[in-house]
Amino acid sequence: FFRPKQNPEKRANIYVRTHNKGTTTTAAQQGPKQMNMNRSSPLKKLPSIRFGRSKKAKIRLLQWNVLADGLGKDGFLTTEFSPIYESSDTNSKSYDARKFMAMVREAKQSDKASGMAEKFAMLKKEEKNLKKKKRSDEGYDELEKKIAKLKKETGESELAKLKKRFQRSPQLEKVDTETLDWTVRYGRLKRIVLGADPDVITFQEIDHVKQFLDDEEFSSKYTCMVDTNKNYTPPRYSGQKGGSQDDDLSPQNYFQHILDSRAAFAPKSYSNAHQFRSKRDSTAADIDDDGCVIFWKKDSLTPVELGFLNIPSDKSEKSEAVVAVTLQHIKTKKKLNVLTTHLPSGDEPKKELERLAVLENPSAEWTARRICLEKGSWTEEAYEKGAKFSGIASYVRHFAERETIDSALTIFALDANSRPAFPRIKSGSSSVETNVWDTIREKTNLESIWVQNSFVEKSGEPSKPEHQFMASVNKMRGPSSNQPSKIGEHQLELIDHVYTNGKKSNLVTSVKLERKETVATTPLLYESKEAAELDLYPNTKMPSDHLPVVVDITL
Repeated sequence: FFRPKQNPEKRANIYVRTHNKGTTTTAAQQGPKQMNMNRSSPLKKLPSIRFGRSKKAKIRLLQWNVLADGLGKDGFLTTEFSPIYESSDTNSKSYDARKFMAMVREAKQSDKASGMAEKFAMLKKEEKNLKKKKRSDEGYDELEKKIAKLKKETGESELAKLKKRFQRSPQLEKVDTETLDWTVRYGRLKRIVLGADPDVITFQEIDHVKQFLDDEEFSSKYTCMVDTNKNYTPPRYSGQKGGSQDDDLSPQNYFQHILDSRAAFAPKSYSNAHQFRSKRDSTAADIDDDGCVIFWKKDSLTPVELGFLNIPSDKSEKSEAVVAVTLQHIKTKKKLNVLTTHLPSGDEPKKELERLAVLENPSAEWTARRICLEKGSWTEEAYEKGAKFSGIASYVRHFAERETIDSALTIFALDANSRPAFPRIKSGSSSVETNVWDTIREKTNLESIWVQNSFVEKSGEPSKPEHQFMASVNKMRGPSSNQPSKIGEHQLELIDHVYTNGKKSNLVTSVKLERKETVATTPLLYESKEAAELDLYPNTKMPSDHLPVVVDITL
């Protein structure tokens, strides 16, 4: 990727992908007329401004859903290995990327029309129900027979036939070994993070916290441990079906365990990431749940408070939480509140209702706990008198309102799984139609960096016509995915967000790596969905299905 020299009088450049004759170009944010540029322009990494380097100190944040190791090999498609052959046989048929994606979509539509998609959904539901039962429970045998019948029926679906047809495809195998393999992706993730040189990092879907902490190169700069005398250890599970009260992350133990770990990490208990990775490599010592974590630079920031908001769930054995850490700059003593979470996924209106229900739900039981650094030791303290939480939004607002007390900057970074212009809908806690975008902005008193940088209007609509196809995710799953409902669905959306009470922010639009390599960061702009389909993620350059957001926020 090539970037022109930065004009200090104009906004930073953003990436626009085109596919005329296979070229990749950039465009200035000012408009489509500036899409042409000198390809020989030098690459420059925007400076990482830190405390004390300018009159207005800034903090650099990197926000990224890194795609959990346990969830990574899920049939993601890429156009890097095209044409796609059915097998390695010499007479095997081949298809270009567009044709293959069209075949996936056609199979999906055929299964919808025949009612097979409903059977896939039923199979998934009943398999979850079976996991909760013991063989001695009433109805276990009948449920097992029902699942066997559904498996046989869905095995005749068009998607199943397509999966079988390409199960020996060398190109699809390459996607697993050269793109989705965690060993490959971890090295790439680390290079991009270190190249961006952030002060604070917020990750979602991370199931390798221990690996990052044990990595000498990474841990020499960053940590997520508030107590340096403790070492992070992944939670222990008994392996008992349905969980055990003795499990570290059982509902009874979850909150105390994450506080005692002294890590700014909120795992999802009994997660799919843990389950899938356990099946793949049960002997690995660092098998962990995926969750949300906050890292910070050790030489400039020190933690003074760590807290969690437990998210109520109708799944009795499952627990997850919002993580919040208050950091203090070592030299200036300025405070910084950082919070992160991961909202439920799905593009249907009912999924937006699920997201809204965790943002604001006064009827649910919300519990928050924290530990604070007092006289050199970490002790649990109740939140300030009168602090009551009715959802994630009120918890974030609690930190934002501290600005009047100690002038602290607050940053809320998350994978919201919801685009700014998601169709508004009435939720249980609102009498008017709303969406995730409106709720966060209105209920937290924070502003979006997309608004501050003139990409999105406060209404959630793109600020310019050329921002219509703006994305932090650009992905599609193929027939080998474990999520049939997402197969063939092209997701091209801006769903990764950063909100702040900082008055100004500047996006870092690329990260320069060694060997003169530069990778683009969010947002990417595309001319059309058709053009975006030829640039799917993850690939050998971008190790996640999300692009990182890198932003400098004025304190």
